[in-house]
This record gives sequence, structure tokens and C-alpha cells, in this order.
Amino acid sequence: MRRRAFLASAGIAALAGCSSGNDDGDGSDGTATPTATSTGTGTPNFELRGAEIPEARALNVPTAIAVAVQNTGTGAGTFTSTLERRVDDGEWETAANIEMPLEAGETGEWHSPRFAPRYLATLHFRLAAFDETWSMEIAPKRLDFGLYYAAPTGLYLNVLGGSFESEYPAPSNETDTTANETLTPTAAPDGETWAIMRVDVRNRLEEPQTTPAADEFVLTVDGEPRPQHQEVTDDPYEGGELAGRTVTRGDLVYSVPAGTQARDITITWESSLPDGDVKAIWTK
Repeated sequence: MRRRAFLASAGIAALAGCSSGNDDGDGSDGTATPTATSTGTGTPNFELRGAEIPEARALNVPTAIAVAVQNTGTGAGTFTSTLERRVDDGEWETAANIEMPLEAGETGEWHSPRFAPRYLATLHFRLAAFDETWSMEIAPKRLDFGLYYAAPTGLYLNVLGGSFESEYPAPSNETDTTANETLTPTAAPDGETWAIMRVDVRNRLEEPQTTPAADEFVLTVDGEPRPQHQEVTDDPYEGGELAGRTVTRGDLVYSVPAGTQARDITITWESSLPDGDVKAIWTK
């Protein structure tokens, strides 16, 4: 199978996502004959041979589209078609113009540039020549503790990990050297323990930005949200304005059932931004 270069509109490189191959329910069998330009004797005829399009992609994961078309006619010709895009229930718009010169019997592949979707959505694509459609689900970003999520706003968010403590912030014989006061630990409620999670937020832009509030980070154990207790720690994470090219760190404190282990914990951050929704999930 010969791979063919494509002629794409400028918008294709900025696409927020792609699609997966399936019929759109209108009875199309993928063997329609689109308008073709003959380049010699004989008559070209084009058939859709398949598409390499993932059914789902997580936020910020690079992906691409590939479409295969065969010239089953008796003469050389140029296959042309628009590739249309629709986000959720929005309007169809032209995403790319495909053009592939093919000899009789030749199969060509059109490949889009790689792109990384940045917002949650269901993305639909339609190859106009065959009226064939595909869809792709853009899913939340899943990360191990210690790996950052790059938000479209220019923030890097990272739940570094943490520990389980029956008392926090420190044994009573330790001293806060900045205030010259003895720290008094707080015991976890009966039958529970403290989950102390460390958060790192970085502003990679030059200008100040607003960082997420502490209560936007939701910790669940076996799917059940757990209460947050920022009053327990002497170094709480606090949202607010963060200067350009700077970092803020702090604790997130939750009460969880005694015996909870790291693999039982999930921390989720999600937000509705002006251009779409985002969501990141940290697990062990």
C-alpha cells in the first residue's frame, strides 16, 4: 500500500480530536463513486478501504487520522474530498481538503498531522465523498501521582503523592522555628486516618494566573468523596494568584477510613474553562 501525502487546510493541525471508523447508519457501504479527475485513458473509480482512527483519546495525548482509498477503476485519477468536523452537537465545518492521485488498482493513504486534544468532547468526522462518519471520545487525563497535567490555561498541576498519618502536622515535641511555637498535632477521627497529599502548581506563563482552590481537588476512596480538612496542616495548599514563572506547593488533608492504602485513593480536578471542560485524575 502506497502512502500518499495530503493537502490539508490550515485548521487540521489545531483539531481538538479525531474519530473512529463506523457507519453512520444511513446505509452507506463505503463504495460510493465520488467525483474524480481522470488523468489518462480508462475511468477511475474510488472505494473507501478503511480508516485508522482511535475510538477514544485522553486529553493532551497526540493522535492522528488515516484514511485509505483504492482506485478500483480502469484508469488513473485523482481522488478529492473534504473532511468535515463537528464537536459534540455543533455544526459541521471543513477540517481538511484531501487530494490523492492514484493509478488504476492503487491504494493510497491520507494522513493528518498529529495533534493533541485539549478539551473534553465527542468529536465527529465525515468524509464527504462517501458520506462516511466516525466519532471519537476525548476522555479525562489519567496520571500517576507525581506526573503533571498541563492545563490549557498555562498551569501545570501535579499531585506529588503523600502519606497516611494518625496525627498531624507533627509530634508535640517539635517546634515551628518561624513562630517559635510548639506544634500541637491533631488526631484523626475515630476509625479514620489523615491522608496528607502534596500538591505542586506551576505557572509556565509570564503573566500572573489564578490557581485552583483547594476544594477543587476531590479525593475519593472506592468512589466515595472524602471530607477535606485544611485546618489540620501547618502548610496548606491555597489557591489564588500565582506570579508568572513561579511555583506554589502545599498540603491537601483528607480524613479517610483507617487501613486505606495508596492504591485505594483517587484525586480528581476538573474545571469548565471558556473554551471547554477539562479533567485530570491521579491514582497509584
